Amino acid sequence: MMTLFRAAPVGSSPRRMIAFALGLILALMAGRALAAGSDEAPAPVLSPIEEVQAVIESQLIAFQNRDGAGAFFHAAPGIKGAFGDADTFMSMVERGYNVIYSNSGWTFVEGQVQGEQAAQMLVVEDEEGRELKVIYFLRIYDGRWQITGVQPMPDPASS
Repeated sequence: MMTLFRAAPVGSSPRRMIAFALGLILALMAGRALAAGSDEAPAPVLSPIEEVQAVIESQLIAFQNRDGAGAFFHAAPGIKGAFGDADTFMSMVERGYNVIYSNSGWTFVEGQVQGEQAAQMLVVEDEEGRELKVIYFLRIYDGRWQITGVQPMPDPASS
């Protein structure tokens, strides 16, 4: 007769047995998942400038949706420290960068990544058709791109 399970050796703690059983279950599940394969395509690998643009885009969409937490999430630690919370941050953007706050779309113009820093120029348009050319500055903190500042570009037509 084949024995599938044996009594635990004397001195084994229930905790060790549970940990062993969980480890065995996880190993079996991982092996099964690998053996089954996946019909899903692997996630596309983004270039650094595409990663930067994705962060900016996510924040602009958060502004469109009046999602303070979503917009504030992309702010770098210095910005978060200066404004403290998402509501204060959103009020500042609404007052100082209304075209960005009320944006209806944007076009990426040119961008550059140098190591862990990036600058991305874009033109943002609001619901009334006003356009603002800005440069977003980003830096990698804690393994992800975060926005360190936004600088409006002077309009040559108004000079």
